[in-house]
Amino acid sequence: MKPISALMVAAALVAGGVACAGSPDVKFGAIVSLQGVGAAYGNSIKNGIELAVEEINAAGGIHFKDSDVTKQITLMLRDTESDPIVATQHARELIDAGAHAVIGSDVSDVTLAIAPIFEEAEIVLLSPSSSSPKLTRAGDFIFRNFPSDELEALNTADYIYNKRGLRQAAIIANQNEFGIGIKNAFIERFRQLGGRVVGQTTYPPDATEFGSQVAEIMLLEVPAIYIAGYTRDTAAVVKALRDAGEDAELFATGAMLTEELDADGKVAVEGLYYPLASFDPDSEAPHVRAFVEAYRSKYGFEPDTYAGHGYDAVMMLAQAVQEAGLDHQEIRFYLNSMNPYDGVTGLTDFDDNGDVRKFHRMHVVRGGVGVPVDRAGAVPESAQQR
Repeated sequence: MKPISALMVAAALVAGGVACAGSPDVKFGAIVSLQGVGAAYGNSIKNGIELAVEEINAAGGIHFKDSDVTKQITLMLRDTESDPIVATQHARELIDAGAHAVIGSDVSDVTLAIAPIFEEAEIVLLSPSSSSPKLTRAGDFIFRNFPSDELEALNTADYIYNKRGLRQAAIIANQNEFGIGIKNAFIERFRQLGGRVVGQTTYPPDATEFGSQVAEIMLLEVPAIYIAGYTRDTAAVVKALRDAGEDAELFATGAMLTEELDADGKVAVEGLYYPLASFDPDSEAPHVRAFVEAYRSKYGFEPDTYAGHGYDAVMMLAQAVQEAGLDHQEIRFYLNSMNPYDGVTGLTDFDDNGDVRKFHRMHVVRGGVGVPVDRAGAVPESAQQR
């Protein structure tokens, strides 16, 4: 099945006509962080979602297969404030409002809190950024087009061990669901490769001082330090390590967004390595170029991987509705069995658990900007076999 596009919708309108007046719209919910620790990710996702809905509606809407019915999308946007309690309230609101499918959330703690609500209601919940391995077992109606921490950890551990030749590492992790989940996944994969995790420490989600954690890690004298956190706490940990004289190579998670840092923060994370889920804004693929140009025109800046995953989430749900209708079970069945969707973030298909099979691309901060390692030029070689 080819992915839905604005052009395809327009063609379908010509062939099938417009739905009769008074027909209800297709209701997509979006439950994301516009405030709080996940705001950087949630706002990017929101932008991608809104652009996709705008494009589909501008082309006439979703034309239902083998019928003359076409419907516009109504987007019901809710701000979780990165708070699981707030999110659960909004989840019930969206169900009561008749959502046919819901996109969200961004922060793993929040998505794990709302997943049981949508699972019980038998409404598809599709997350464009939550990566906790616990979501794998969240239920039949829970999907994500963003790869699990287990896949990210595999890529990062492989890069550290096989590409950088570093055999020992220490870990500093945020104590939230995301930090602990990806820390554990990294440890498992690094050990499988033959690496040794010499030590680990954690910090509270609201921490602003990291002196004790840095002092503990520096005593280990390791060649690599893995920091499992979000953008701002990771940058603060990196700065604390460098200010203390730590010269180990530093690695972070795919939650790193250098554009969210101020000038001092960008300087602090110079040379930091981190993975990003598949999205190449420089791709020459026509559908990617069209997305990047439309996004830049609408918002005035470049899309990131989270915007791309939000955009693809809408397009996949729209395709599911186009092909299978509005029945909740049929939407779920379609997502489970669809051919790989060729979106702006690459090919997407789901396994039996609703997880996506995608890999990451390693980046390094150069001049305050994250650059794919394979495009960064000469990267200093690490001491081998340390």
